[in-house]
Amino acid sequence: MLTDVAITNPFPGLRAFEEQEDVLFFGREKQVDELLKKLRTVRFLAVIGSSGSGKSSLVKSGLIPALYSGFMSGAGSQWRICTFRPGSDPIGNMARALAEDGVLFHPQNTEEQLTLGAINESILRRSSQGLVEAYRQSNIDTKNNLLILVDQFEELFRFSKLEKDAKEVKRDSVAFINLLLRATEQRELPVYVVFTMRSDFLGDCTEFRGFPEAINEGQYLVPRMTREERRDAITGPVAVGGGLIASRLINQLLNDVGDNPDQLPILQHALMRTWDIWKKKGDPDAELDIDDYEEIGTMQHALSQHAEEAYAELTSDRQRKICEVMFKALTDKASDARGIRRPRKLGEICALANAPINEVIEVVDVFRQSGRAFLMPPASVKLEADTIIDISHESLMRVWDRLIAWVDEENESAQVYLRLCEAADLYETGKGGLWRDPELQVALKWKEAQAPNATWAGRYNDMFEKVMLFLDHSRSQYELEIKHKEEQQRKRLKKARTLATFISGIALIALFLSIYSFQQKNVATKQTKLAEAKTKEALEQEKIAREQKLIAEKNREQALSQKALAEKSKEEALKQKDIANDERTKALKSEQNALLQKSIAEQQRSYAQRNEQLAKEQQMIAEEQKKKAEQNEQLAVSEQKVSNRLKDLAEARNLAYQSVLLLNENKDKESIDAALKAYDLNNRQHGPEQNTDIYNALHFNWVNSIDNKNQSLFHKYAVKSVTGKAGSNIVFSADESGQIAMFMSDGEKLQLLHSINTRQDIRSLVMSTDGSKLAAFSAAGVMFVYSITPEQAIKEAQQVRFTGIPKTAGYHNGSFYLYTSEGLSRFSADGDKMVANGSIARKDINAMTVSGTGKILLAIGNKISMYSGWDALDQPIQTFTSAGTLVITMAMDPTEHYLAAGTYKGMVWIKDLKSSNSTYSNALHLSSVNDLEFGKTADGKVQLASASSDQTIKLIDVKDAVSANRLEDIVTLRGHNKWIYALHYAANGSLISASEDNKVITWKPATSDLYKSVSALSK
Repeated sequence: MLTDVAITNPFPGLRAFEEQEDVLFFGREKQVDELLKKLRTVRFLAVIGSSGSGKSSLVKSGLIPALYSGFMSGAGSQWRICTFRPGSDPIGNMARALAEDGVLFHPQNTEEQLTLGAINESILRRSSQGLVEAYRQSNIDTKNNLLILVDQFEELFRFSKLEKDAKEVKRDSVAFINLLLRATEQRELPVYVVFTMRSDFLGDCTEFRGFPEAINEGQYLVPRMTREERRDAITGPVAVGGGLIASRLINQLLNDVGDNPDQLPILQHALMRTWDIWKKKGDPDAELDIDDYEEIGTMQHALSQHAEEAYAELTSDRQRKICEVMFKALTDKASDARGIRRPRKLGEICALANAPINEVIEVVDVFRQSGRAFLMPPASVKLEADTIIDISHESLMRVWDRLIAWVDEENESAQVYLRLCEAADLYETGKGGLWRDPELQVALKWKEAQAPNATWAGRYNDMFEKVMLFLDHSRSQYELEIKHKEEQQRKRLKKARTLATFISGIALIALFLSIYSFQQKNVATKQTKLAEAKTKEALEQEKIAREQKLIAEKNREQALSQKALAEKSKEEALKQKDIANDERTKALKSEQNALLQKSIAEQQRSYAQRNEQLAKEQQMIAEEQKKKAEQNEQLAVSEQKVSNRLKDLAEARNLAYQSVLLLNENKDKESIDAALKAYDLNNRQHGPEQNTDIYNALHFNWVNSIDNKNQSLFHKYAVKSVTGKAGSNIVFSADESGQIAMFMSDGEKLQLLHSINTRQDIRSLVMSTDGSKLAAFSAAGVMFVYSITPEQAIKEAQQVRFTGIPKTAGYHNGSFYLYTSEGLSRFSADGDKMVANGSIARKDINAMTVSGTGKILLAIGNKISMYSGWDALDQPIQTFTSAGTLVITMAMDPTEHYLAAGTYKGMVWIKDLKSSNSTYSNALHLSSVNDLEFGKTADGKVQLASASSDQTIKLIDVKDAVSANRLEDIVTLRGHNKWIYALHYAANGSLISASEDNKVITWKPATSDLYKSVSALSK
């Protein structure tokens, strides 16, 4: 076989060197010796290196031939090698590899090999000692060393993630690791384990208990080859193959490779192609030279150019489509952004491509024929339905431009499908709604372009049928809504025409009436002047009369006062006379009594002296008992106070509950009294200011008293955004029809000041700090900039285009900042105009907010990074990890004391930025948190409001939450009947919310403020 290699091509290309190709493997002699020493010591060897560093070749064509040659002292030369990859069935793959001829058995045919594989798998799954037991039951001579070689070990981490996503109780990935560890810990049987793994997956090893410790003992990090070693790797195979290579080509290759370790497969591929070009020329005495190397496109383009040549050999669109589906299936960037190979059975590829096996084999053979080896297995292996097809090396994923585009396209397609899975699951459980534009249109275009099937979807999630039903239902519902809106529009137009005709008639009648009114007005004016003169005279007479009356009343009051004073003096004199007589009688009696008491005192003095000593002793005892009694009394009083307080607090909540029941029975006065008593009792016992029961009792009474006028019904479509002018009670809201409204908030309701219609779906509103400019961002990619006039009117200034669907916007120091589905954009003032002033393409961002001092916060997954400004987005000044999963909204309070984040699963996270340990995290909502807003309530407390798709708003006392006192309740506001999109605190302390149900609602977030309003109702 080596002779054949020498005759054809001594370079393997992208694939790794195999065991029988050791005579072609050069440049790694030192590393082979180091591996032998390490393996002899630990029996568990982890060969770690970056992609393309030659890990597999080092083990297969370096270590294994050395073992067969007996170069590992104390182990001999009798070795059984079990080589496999984990794939999606690590234990099953190991069992089948152990059953291959020459490992533990010598099966006579395929059927016997399958049977042995099943037996092995049963033994391996029995316990963590399964690998040792399988060796023991094979009855081979214990002088035979067993080497378990696990190639591409990183595949196990992808499999482990799938297990965790499926919430498997017994995980094969954990059992597989334990089999390897237990086998190498024992010394009774000669079992060794070697595996190869990409270094960027080292962190994933910590997932398995005991695995990092074993790697630390047996890790071998593949070093970079020196320039001389790379020279040997180039010249050695050429010499074995019987060729010559020019020195200048050697130097050119060494320079092109540089110090980048992942260039080795590309180097091997370039040498293989160069050898083929040299061989075609038919001059064995000529050297491989620069012209041969440049003809194949050099290392920079050789691989991509070669792959394109193979792709060009596909003769039909059908074959090219099969090729695209196949390579998308063999690569994986959706489950791991680092990009890994994903081997698949040929039968699976046929199902994905909806093609018969013979058509797929034709395409596979194009990419695995001699001199290419883009796919495995080699061309010499016959393909069957269960044959594993794999890309020969990750380098192809990084270099072939067409495959790079396919991988990105597949990743985007997978992300759309996974989002649909999540939405369908939430809808099924009643925690989410159907999709609407623009998400719906994106999904429908995806379905039409990608034509997904159940086999493809099964790679990511098994909810394909549910997803398709969800998508169809969403489209049907959307079409019904459009039809309904069109019908409503026709009715409104018809009504408007009828109304216009009626108004015209009324106007004509009004004209005649106005003429008659003018005539009558002249007559009334004359009568009015006469009446005014008479009225003036009457008022003067009335004034004189009032003055005379006041003088008379004053004189009468003085007379009465003098009379009362005289009578009082007379009574006092008589009283003093009686007192003097009584005192004289008492004095005589006291004198007689004093003489008697003197005699008695003399007698008692002698008794007192005898009892004095006894009294002192009794006094000491009494004082001690008194102290104990006082202590017990204080304890009893304290316990009684606690008991009374808890009783009163419970009674307060009961009164609040009774208040709501009374209100439902239309007993308004009784309900108000009960609500006020509940608040007073709670306040008197120093209960929590923010209590859900008491808040609801007061809130429902307040809303009932104003006849639900806190709900603005101006908008006729879903309201997506609400904002306001800083330090004022001016509020702006915008809906999906493009209607932007300007209101004045009085703390209870909204008064419409002005409105304007953009006729585009407005997704976000943001206002400049000085209140002079309002920016509205539409789903169609248009930024509408408005100036707000001193007369409180909205005046359009200009329109600016941007790309992507807007998510969140912010403002600082003359610039608007926008986060869209495509990345970040900044718009700044240029004279009187706003112009685009920078953009950053970032699709990995899922939330953004801008602080009052210009800090920009970006969320990727559940990681939050804080940047000092737009020009410093490459270096965060602080990073945080929020609890839960994907962060979709953030907020920072105006003083930059607190940072809050909300996730798509309903988690709310609050961080005290002034304290490293003060953090609050809790799943407050049943669905996604759509908006967060900090505000100061009417009683001065810092409060966080969170709006969710579960149709509720939560009010959180921030200081209480982050300090972990948990004294205050988290109040739940219910009033919307669809998703709540946005929140805003007005300067008067009221909270404004916007929802899918077309409503903009005003709330009083402070319980004390509600109490004042309800108290006024009882007077």
